[in-house]
Amino acid sequence: MQKFTTLVATDFSKSSYVVLEKAIAFTRKMGGELHLVHVVESSFFSKKVDLDALKESGFLELGKNFSSLKKENFHCVSGKVKVEIANIAQVLNADIIIMGNSGETHFLNEFLMGSHTKEIIKHAQTSLLVMKNDHELTYNDIMVLTDMSEASAAAIKRTAQLFEGAKMTLVNLYYLMSTSAIEISRYGLNEEDVAAYENSIKEESQKELETFVNSLMLPKEIDVTAYSLRSSLNPKMFQKEAVGIERDLLVIHATQNVSFFAFDILEQSTTDVLVIK
Repeated sequence: MQKFTTLVATDFSKSSYVVLEKAIAFTRKMGGELHLVHVVESSFFSKKVDLDALKESGFLELGKNFSSLKKENFHCVSGKVKVEIANIAQVLNADIIIMGNSGETHFLNEFLMGSHTKEIIKHAQTSLLVMKNDHELTYNDIMVLTDMSEASAAAIKRTAQLFEGAKMTLVNLYYLMSTSAIEISRYGLNEEDVAAYENSIKEESQKELETFVNSLMLPKEIDVTAYSLRSSLNPKMFQKEAVGIERDLLVIHATQNVSFFAFDILEQSTTDVLVIK
């Protein structure tokens, strides 16, 4: 059986070193093996770069702070960042790509998702953990957004494997249009009718979610709670709507085509985000 494999991209910036330090500790805890990649972006100048020499000097630089790294696990390649990282992850059959921000300009606690980060998330077929803060990659309260699909079920089970012992809160978002006083009057309704309707939708959604949770057949020792949460489906409002739910990691499942909604939720999140592919 292959060891748990982590892939981390580095541009030798301060923020990428923060990510690498945390990824090394996380991989060690998983009993796994860490690989590191540096991509020289394709350009006129990259044709003149000696990749072997760059790998040698880069590894020496990394070794000043990270003596546990293996030279054979440091990959120095030229090409498009999104393509090369995805390719190496696939060749290694990596379990997870751990990344922070886009590089030189913003430090972790001022995270802004750069074009490279978005492109890697779109292109990779491997799950990605995006660090938003400088802390150990240990999580106690994990929120998982679910649409109760088979892909979502697989993502929940994978999350439980990755973070044993953490409490998981499964959240299904449902949307209800606001009803104005004029509409209530027009349709001969009263506020009690509207409240009863909204409550029935919430109860139906919660019941459906509980049935889904039971179908997962997760081990009994896993602490799982499930909520149906009324949402505006506006990513900028999500933090406020979910304010009562404790979390230090947000999990989103995604197909190859990552939705704009998922990207917006990722960008707005103040906690780390795991995108399960």
